Amino acid sequence: MSLSEKYLPWIMHARGRVLYEFYFTVANRPGELRRVLEVFSRYSVNLLSLSAYAFPEEERAPVFAFADLTGLDIDVEKIKRDLEFVTGEEVYFKASPAKGFMMEEFGFPLYTFPGVRSMILLESDFKEMLRGLYEKFSDAAGVYLYYMAFSGGKYIAKYMSEKLGLRGWDLLVEVLKYYQASGWARVELVECNPEAFRVVLRMYDSVECSTFRGAYKPMSHFIRGHLSGLLSGLLGTDVRFIETKCVAAGDPYCEFFMEKL
Repeated sequence: MSLSEKYLPWIMHARGRVLYEFYFTVANRPGELRRVLEVFSRYSVNLLSLSAYAFPEEERAPVFAFADLTGLDIDVEKIKRDLEFVTGEEVYFKASPAKGFMMEEFGFPLYTFPGVRSMILLESDFKEMLRGLYEKFSDAAGVYLYYMAFSGGKYIAKYMSEKLGLRGWDLLVEVLKYYQASGWARVELVECNPEAFRVVLRMYDSVECSTFRGAYKPMSHFIRGHLSGLLSGLLGTDVRFIETKCVAAGDPYCEFFMEKL
């Protein structure tokens, strides 16, 4: 399967450019977004990012856009009026206070699951938090991370089970996609044997373990705890994952096997 880098449109950094953020809604029916994009095209406005979503039962869909107006001698209020004519609703825009840099201001709170508020955490922030925790508490930090994440994993199992109407082993393959979709790591299900109650996973590019390259020992406690909580929730019995290979120990990937408690 081919993978591509994915950017979340919440910060735009385009050195020296004149940036604007637009927010509006469109009717939730085929062709409406295309009509809006034609307005930007008519004014030769380059859209640097576009985020739009809709659920089938909703009448309108919100749209967030970062636009580049560098070198364009146009009245942004006129673009706004034309957009309002097409959308039939009020349009909001904001100019970048710092040339070439803009953070999204029209969207809050953030949801990545329907009805479940989420937050974005930069990899560098997370890694520094991990390092700071280990500096303060040494190996005990791994215990805190494991049990903190365990509860989160059980919640995800419950949420996904309710949403998809699946239980236990039938849900395992779908739920494991959570880690790649959320940017934690790429997951490979190496072995799944329900009769033997055996699961073996591999993780590539783990954000946690890559923090501690050169530690010469397994360092996945946060993700391991989350996996353990996830499978405990899916299977209705307490299990835990043991890490047998780890990129922090010099291995090419992190590998885990599940055991029943």
